[in-house]
Amino acid sequence: MASKKKGQKVRVVLVCTESGQTNYVTYINKAVTPKLEIKKYCRQLRKHTIHKSKEKLK
Repeated sequence: MASKKKGQKVRVVLVCTESGQTNYVTYINKAVTPKLEIKKYCRQLRKHTIHKSKEKLK
């Protein structure tokens, strides 16, 4: 079995750009995707908005 390298995947939160609310938590590979920007549903605004990744503090 191949060994995994430590620290490849990082836990990040997705923050709505319009309301500033934290809605989603996901894992990204920092080597491939340094910044993540995706269109997701914001429950507070009740519409799809752009969410940007922000590193979650442990």
